[in-house]
Amino acid sequence: MAAIKNIALGILYGLWDSIRGMTLVLHIDNEVARQNAELETMRQLRRMDREQYRERTQRTPSPVPSSAAAMIREEYAKRAEAHSDERTLEKILKKKPAEKAEPQAEKKIAKKLFKCCLLNGGFTWLSIVLFESVLLPTLKFCLTIFYGTQSDTLPFVWSWLQPILSLLFGMMWVLPIFMLSKIVSSLWFADIANAAYRVRKGRPQLIPSISKLVADFLFSMVVQMLFLVQSMLVNLVPVKYVGSTLCFVHLCLLYSLYSFEYKWFNMGWELHRRLTYIEKNWPYFFGFGIPLTVLTNMSSSVIVSSCIFSIFFPLFILSGNEAKPIVDTTEFSLRLFSPVVFISNMCFGGNPWSKANRLLAQQRKQLELQHRQRMLQREETLLKQKQQQYLMQQQREHDMHHRREPHSRSQTPQNAAPGQGAYRYAQPPVFDASRVRDSSASSTHSSNAATPSTNYRAPPYFGGAAAAGMRSNTPLVPTPVPGAPRAPIVVREESGPDDWNL
Repeated sequence: MAAIKNIALGILYGLWDSIRGMTLVLHIDNEVARQNAELETMRQLRRMDREQYRERTQRTPSPVPSSAAAMIREEYAKRAEAHSDERTLEKILKKKPAEKAEPQAEKKIAKKLFKCCLLNGGFTWLSIVLFESVLLPTLKFCLTIFYGTQSDTLPFVWSWLQPILSLLFGMMWVLPIFMLSKIVSSLWFADIANAAYRVRKGRPQLIPSISKLVADFLFSMVVQMLFLVQSMLVNLVPVKYVGSTLCFVHLCLLYSLYSFEYKWFNMGWELHRRLTYIEKNWPYFFGFGIPLTVLTNMSSSVIVSSCIFSIFFPLFILSGNEAKPIVDTTEFSLRLFSPVVFISNMCFGGNPWSKANRLLAQQRKQLELQHRQRMLQREETLLKQKQQQYLMQQQREHDMHHRREPHSRSQTPQNAAPGQGAYRYAQPPVFDASRVRDSSASSTHSSNAATPSTNYRAPPYFGGAAAAGMRSNTPLVPTPVPGAPRAPIVVREESGPDDWNL
């Protein structure tokens, strides 16, 4: 249900855009004139800048004030007059100069549209209508008066006179005028499409290669002619309403291709991209081509239908430039152009199953395979480089972490035993009370006092039985945490009683 809804909405949007875009003809000339005026203004400003620069570089001392100074003084005078509290009769009675009316934009696009209508509708279509509706009935009436209404010769004469006159009229008047109008109309169509494209998109971006441009144009002409023949063939399907419906769908897509082709050609799209775009988004383009298909099917004559097409086609060119196609309305493509593209490829490139074409196809596949291999190798190389960079970055971070770890350990010990103090900074040297001699033992002196390792006794831990058995006069000494750096122990060498501090 959702797919049917999307298809219906795509058709309705295409139909609405084809009709709404025709209103561009009312203001496209004004927009073209505005853009030209802006460009001319920019040119004048650049020209004035160049002239002022040339005057500054080549100016000679002159008592005549410059035009810029005069303009500034005039501006100051106008401001003073506007803010003045007084008036004079001269200023009141002085007539203001009439402002120059802006010149209206020249209706170039509108004129070309009118010429297309006049050429195709005035000369070709009107001449056919006059011949079939006025000239032939008048001639038959004159023959009826001459032979009489009951004459048996009149039907015989009219049976061979009417085909001869129709053939002569078609060969001597309709066909030359029709061909001339097609050639001239194609030139006007291109001018209208380019002007509309510049208004909306700017400068056209054509296919860069001239050979590709010519080949695309010729191939496009062949595809369109074959597609028109295909629409006529599907119209011969004997099933009721099936053949006419298929022909209608073919013509809608073909007229949409005609309308958008100028825009896509200016955008630099090649033919295969244009056809693929229409086949993928066929609901929108089917709806876009409905109005022109209905108008051209109003007459059974091929010449009259072509005239109607030439009259209304410029409006659909403008609609194609204004339209923004609705995409992704359906998941399946309507590949109606595939048969004619296949036949065109056979016409231009020969038999696809021939030996030469098969060799070319193999070479093309090999080149594509080599290109894919190069792209894979490049991606693998880039991936390896990224992995190496990541590993090097991880190694640098690991090294930096190891460099910082000893410093952090020296500052903050991690594993301190419970009940022990944790010192963040290095402690001062420990004062050993056992080294201090009593004054009563001044007569004795140990000869091995210079060796602190034999007399040094490690201080006991705080608390516990060891602390209870110590003398009460033993001072409390701070105990460092295991693993923390210890301050160097300084021991004074004693040489005799005179060095003692009694």
